[in-house]
Amino acid sequence: MTTTLTGIEPIPVEFILGIAQSKATQAQRRPYIELIVRWGDEMNRADEACQLLERLRKGQVIDPRKMPHEFQPRYRQPEVAARLIEIVRHINDVIASKQENWTWAHVMRVMTDEGIIFGVTHNKFDSIICSMIPGKGLDTVRKHGDYDFIMGQKESWPFWPNQSYINPKLAAARSICNQIALEFAPVLNRKILVEF
Repeated sequence: MTTTLTGIEPIPVEFILGIAQSKATQAQRRPYIELIVRWGDEMNRADEACQLLERLRKGQVIDPRKMPHEFQPRYRQPEVAARLIEIVRHINDVIASKQENWTWAHVMRVMTDEGIIFGVTHNKFDSIICSMIPGKGLDTVRKHGDYDFIMGQKESWPFWPNQSYINPKLAAARSICNQIALEFAPVLNRKILVEF
């Protein structure tokens, strides 16, 4: 039996789901999960509750007002963070379409070298990217790119050779990183020049 106060609109379960999706850890999401489960039980809507929980599992969404501490302070400012999330989603579209040879390993290198993120392991990077793109699975990030080669280079990507006769693989990686850095240009502190 449920009671409602006259004139007060009940909180929609989608609203609760949205808050849960913005939480960074499972422990922070747990109270919202319990609310959704209880809603399903008490309203005789267990199937809908299961669907919502599945959406939560697949689509944790990062909150631009509460960016993880792995982002530099500039990129935790809500306006910059919102733009950064848009850029990452566009990059995801390019990677998924395979119209370019971009990989998430290249994206991680650019984000690291350009000072967007710091102190990030491959696993943490996967989680961050998946939280920025609803429905993105960890495996699609983790398995997309040669992290050992790209992240194993000592110099930042702008210092890699751009002549293919010096190092063809590294020159190709530099060109890809340049293309990705151009996507991030609206939020970077430095100007990125187009390389050919």
